[in-house]
Amino acid sequence: MSFLLRRPPGHEAYPGDIFYLHSRLLKRTAKLSSSLGEGSMTALPIGETQSGDVSAYIPTNVISIP
Repeated sequence: MSFLLRRPPGHEAYPGDIFYLHSRLLKRTAKLSSSLGEGSMTALPIGETQSGDVSAYIPTNVISIP
């Protein structure tokens, strides 16, 4: 993932700002145009775990995004 984003690797070879990237993507899902009537939208992030291990780095970050 760090290679694709062209950023230095951080924890578990993920970029150091991976938590920021996840939250930014979720915020962008609800950025609606005022010309289209604004409103709100619900985003349901889905992450695949290995053997149901939700204590890994990425699943815990996704779970903790408000």
